[in-house]
Amino acid sequence: MSHTVPADQTAAELSAWWRLIELCLPLHDTCGALTFRPSGAETIGSDWDEWLVGVYFPVLSPAFEQLLAAACAQDLQAVRAADTDLGKSLAPACARSSLGVGRRVLSDCLPPQGAKLLENLRLWAEQDTTAGHAATVFAVRGQVFHLPGVQLAAAFLLAECVLGAEAAGVTLPAARAAELVRGGLAGSRRDAAVQLMAV
Repeated sequence: MSHTVPADQTAAELSAWWRLIELCLPLHDTCGALTFRPSGAETIGSDWDEWLVGVYFPVLSPAFEQLLAAACAQDLQAVRAADTDLGKSLAPACARSSLGVGRRVLSDCLPPQGAKLLENLRLWAEQDTTAGHAATVFAVRGQVFHLPGVQLAAAFLLAECVLGAEAAGVTLPAARAAELVRGGLAGSRRDAAVQLMAV
């Protein structure tokens, strides 16, 4: 059974999630697509569904959970292992775009003072050109700001959706973006009822 979410609730959700994107992916306005690459406006819904089934549910969602757990534990070795596994699990084109975005954030954005894990991730990525996927950077930066994992997962999905659409020349209306993200959350192992938070 589906129900319509009021427009003001949709706007509040998107605004809350977007604030997290600004914290976790500070170059979002210029970074391009992460791993979702729709072919155009006409197919964005079906492209999103295919991406969820082929990339997000089997690869990104479990990797993101591992990355969040490792970041919360301040365990650089576990972060490195999860990042390496993610790179091996993504299709080559997805891995390239994910690395490009993540490494750019690591190289161009100085970590907040005292963010030791993020600084160590940055140093590792300087030495290893296969290190620093977008999901890894997003999760570790989210931990720096002590953000809840469910909120981070929603924000990461929104970033994938909106940035992928923009890279294909599509500007998604807020209601459509929220609908696509909620569909991804509802299909994942996480609780689909994401509680709003103030950041």
